[in-house]
Amino acid sequence: MTMLIRNKWYVASWPKDITREPTSRTILNEMIVVYRLEDGSAVALKDCCPHRNAPLSKGKLIGDSLQCCYHGLEFNAAGQCTKSPGMDQVPAWAKVRQYPLVERNDWVYIWMGVPERADESLIPDVYGRMLDPDWHCVKGEIHVKGGYRLIVDNLLDLSHLAYVHSSTTGNPEVAEEANLGTEVKSQHVRVTRFMKDVVPAATYKHYGNYTENVDRWQVTNYYPPSYILINNGSYAVSDRPETPADFATELGHWGFQVYHAITPATEDTTIDYWCVALERHRLKPKAYEVWREQMINVLREDHEVYEAQQVCIDKGRPENNNDVSTGGALPSDKALIAARLIQRRLYNEEQKQTT
Repeated sequence: MTMLIRNKWYVASWPKDITREPTSRTILNEMIVVYRLEDGSAVALKDCCPHRNAPLSKGKLIGDSLQCCYHGLEFNAAGQCTKSPGMDQVPAWAKVRQYPLVERNDWVYIWMGVPERADESLIPDVYGRMLDPDWHCVKGEIHVKGGYRLIVDNLLDLSHLAYVHSSTTGNPEVAEEANLGTEVKSQHVRVTRFMKDVVPAATYKHYGNYTENVDRWQVTNYYPPSYILINNGSYAVSDRPETPADFATELGHWGFQVYHAITPATEDTTIDYWCVALERHRLKPKAYEVWREQMINVLREDHEVYEAQQVCIDKGRPENNNDVSTGGALPSDKALIAARLIQRRLYNEEQKQTT
């Protein structure tokens, strides 16, 4: 089965994409309508009128009331029906679920679980660079016809860069010369890849102006259910500092960070909200557009792999509960296996609480 964990925050949208026009989203198999009130605050309701089940996203806003397109029932931001045409009093059953929303770090987060447990402190507080004026950010979203765990797997095993992204951020050394370290906690997995005295990949050679071998590091942090932060850094071997770099936070002479908020739409479809961020001084302004196109292409290359995997899962082993069927594990699988165990534990804990 696909382990859809509910008592966690998920990214529902970029703030700019929630407007006064009601818009439908599907998150964890639930249809949701999002829109903004006149004061600018964002609202999320179940996208289904309780009368005859017409989607409320097809309706319109009258002030701050969302009017159903079918029979004109109107609902406030709390999901309570405030008007039923032709009736002096609205029926007690005429209400829809309201979902907590929080806007932070240029994302809008939604709580899909028990409303009383919606604790804002549980939002991963690691994406502040997206709004930092000293950082240049390339942002986007990918709608993937594949399960969310395929994306988490991909980002926790960056050896794939050598083969999927060989023209930009990857080269053979990423897979063949990396020293791996994996740390596992109850709500966090960190995998560190350190490559010493290796040939720089094309992107590093071009933007870092490297003419010699480099020390390069990649640190992927996983926060359940499906958040990723990757810190990428490098030094020329001749410029190696006496004090070793903190691989988890430092970028060295040239590097960048990558953020992913991976939101399951259904068991086998996903929206990957992503951002590639680097300090502005590391990139000449005239190179911004080329850098942007390269990063979009990197995400596109991953996208093709996810969807090809999902086809194999669906057609080759449908009895495997919408997940990969593997004949064994490689050393680089340690982190993604740890993430799977965390997901299973959280899912099982939720199931016990609801039975």
